[in-house]
Amino acid sequence: MRAKWDEERVQKVRKHYETQPEGVALAEDEAAFAMSSPRGKQMTREPGWGAIKARLKGFSVSALVTLVQDLYQASLENRQFLRGRLLPSAADLEGYRNRVIDAVFPDPFSGKPVRVGEAERLIRHYRLSTGDEYGAVDLMLAMVEAGTEQAVDLGYGNEAYFGSLERVLESVVDALKSVAESARPAIVERLGQLAKRAESTGWGYGDAVREITMPAISPRAERRSSRRARRS
Repeated sequence: MRAKWDEERVQKVRKHYETQPEGVALAEDEAAFAMSSPRGKQMTREPGWGAIKARLKGFSVSALVTLVQDLYQASLENRQFLRGRLLPSAADLEGYRNRVIDAVFPDPFSGKPVRVGEAERLIRHYRLSTGDEYGAVDLMLAMVEAGTEQAVDLGYGNEAYFGSLERVLESVVDALKSVAESARPAIVERLGQLAKRAESTGWGYGDAVREITMPAISPRAERRSSRRARRS
């Protein structure tokens, strides 16, 4: 189920960025810079990927290894990324899952805020690092499960919060077809349990969860509903 980062795949990714039009690279750089710049302040644009790529092309293998080592030591996320890319293991997924759940449903006595955006960023980080589609689906579902549990247990939530959970849940259902067939039943079972758990929540969230999960839980009922809609 885990996508392997073999030499062929590494070369494909490398080719993608090496042949990326400068306009596309520039747009990505500017978007990232705009997100990180304080609102209302005019700042000088920092060098982007194009400039960095040009410098890297002149590095020797030894220099590249040293650079990666420095990146590895620079932050926890860098270490997780490199381990996921080069030395994948089940422990990686478990570590990300714990962090995603803590971001969405932190211990009420910890004083930590709910961080939905951080949870989504961690999921993107995991998918980019490992190429593991099943793991990414698992993390997205764990995020929605944790958010739903918080809503049921603590009455937490508002329109924006539930909207985020619904959006991620839609991604789970959409990505289900890309998961190995042998792994789908377990995910479908979790979706059914989630729909039941969400029934008592407000803001129309319970109804939304039922509608979103229906194609995966009861595909035959969904097809019958679609045929009735076309006839009417």
